Amino acid sequence: MPFASWDPGLQSERTHLAWIRTGAALSTLALVGAGVTARHGIGGVALAAFAFGALCGAVLLARVGLRFERLQRALHLGLPLNDMTDALLAWWGVMAVVAGAVIFVISA
Repeated sequence: MPFASWDPGLQSERTHLAWIRTGAALSTLALVGAGVTARHGIGGVALAAFAFGALCGAVLLARVGLRFERLQRALHLGLPLNDMTDALLAWWGVMAVVAGAVIFVISA
């Protein structure tokens, strides 16, 4: 029996849920950071960094359904999975939140 690239298990569903958790956590953390920054009167770059992190998380959440459909199609057809857009969005969002936190700590 030839090796099949698609496993009928729940791996893609677990990955789908992990991307949802990542987007929700990124958005929530960025919004909390923006709120704390605004309450302390520190605006400007820190607030913009948190806003960018929240935007990345929101876009990630909006794209998660499309990602799951592309993943399922690729697994069933044996196509390569090389789309790094969502990983880059998550990375940029996390780096923006970290930058906002660093700026907040230095400014406070």
